[in-house]
Amino acid sequence: MLLRQGICLHRCFSSAHNTSFYDVVIVGGGLVGNAMACSLGKSPVLKSQKVLLLESGKPKSLGLPPTTYSNRVSAVSPASVRLFEKLGVWEKLKEYRVKSVTDLYVMDSCSESSIRFEQPNPRKPIAYMVENEAIISVLYDQITSACSNVTVKTESKVASCSLPEDLSDTAEVSLSDGSVIKASLVIGADGMKSCVRQSMGVDIHSHDYEQMAIVCTLQVSLNNHSGIAWQRFTPLGPIALLPLSNDLCSLVWTTSTDDARRLLNLPVEEFVAELGHYIFTDSSQNSLTNSSLRAIDKIFGLLPFRPPTKPKLQPPHIDRLQFGSKREAFPLAYSYARDYVTSRAALIGDAAHRIHPLAGQGVNLGWFDVATLTSQLENAVREGADIGSLTYLREYDTQSQRHNSPVQAAVDALNRLYRTDFGPMVFLRSIGLHSLDKLLPVKDLIVYRASM
Repeated sequence: MLLRQGICLHRCFSSAHNTSFYDVVIVGGGLVGNAMACSLGKSPVLKSQKVLLLESGKPKSLGLPPTTYSNRVSAVSPASVRLFEKLGVWEKLKEYRVKSVTDLYVMDSCSESSIRFEQPNPRKPIAYMVENEAIISVLYDQITSACSNVTVKTESKVASCSLPEDLSDTAEVSLSDGSVIKASLVIGADGMKSCVRQSMGVDIHSHDYEQMAIVCTLQVSLNNHSGIAWQRFTPLGPIALLPLSNDLCSLVWTTSTDDARRLLNLPVEEFVAELGHYIFTDSSQNSLTNSSLRAIDKIFGLLPFRPPTKPKLQPPHIDRLQFGSKREAFPLAYSYARDYVTSRAALIGDAAHRIHPLAGQGVNLGWFDVATLTSQLENAVREGADIGSLTYLREYDTQSQRHNSPVQAAVDALNRLYRTDFGPMVFLRSIGLHSLDKLLPVKDLIVYRASM
């Protein structure tokens, strides 16, 4: 028997009495792993498949919303909402607390250039802000209450994963408690340092951004634009203010590792003051670039199809951190696996790809993986095939990579473009952003594509 083995903690040997079999084993819970388990449990086609979710933590049931918002939130895309509706959890999330994002306003602090993305149909927001903990809890509740074919093993640690070269053998997952699980398919939802990916032996391309994202919840002045997500590119990195309510925003401030540590160590009042400075100051603007932008405005003003002139908006004033909120930071990196699948194994979420949080698309790519892989596994079961067959797994690989790779490349390029204050580069990006803001059909197309 030929096996590829990946050791994550230590090699565990077991006897037959503590070996079990499942059709599908999902390694890793979180936002994507729990969604995968729920999707397999809610699919009528896959009800006959025994599924095991190995969750390293212990999710809590969804209760009443606490007074303080969690620091970690996600911008859930309309496509991800459709997945959640299919899984029967979206209405529960809306009852908990969800904030619609109707507009995205992007500004460059090195010039007057800006762009505003608006959803043509106000009833269809660009995204919805939802706390990560709430998403995990509602998925976990749905799995345990409505997915009879899914078993959840919480607080579990994977020691090793062994994958066969072909379908003549099953995959094996060994846990740190000595138990061994055999499976027709192992799905790796175990993050960037994926044990499953190591076992698959696939090539991975990655680089460290040498940046961190500072997150916290901010109390802001009441304003009439509470549905707008704000983003300003500053010399100290992009600052995003994501609406949570009429007077609360979630902050994501991406900056260098050294600056992040400095900002985290500042007294709260000084941190808020420096944040306000970088959101509102125009001291870094280039006068030549601004003159060129005004010339572009005049040119567009002469066109018969000129876009309507709208007043420039300002982000809300930041009062303080929400009571009970603390600043946190996490490191940023880029990675993608050359292959998402091998025989009897598939990768989803950060185990397959990780991107910069600049566009808020990371977890949405993971949920796209969930929907795509579920569809291909349904095809395998309908046609009486082995659920771990590469025929169907490769189709998942093709579809997901075709969807994810352009997004990864675009976000990575955008991050590189706005990390520099080099004059000619600032000029070119400002002209491009400002001109794009005038091209309404192009902007509407971008919003439409982002909503798919």
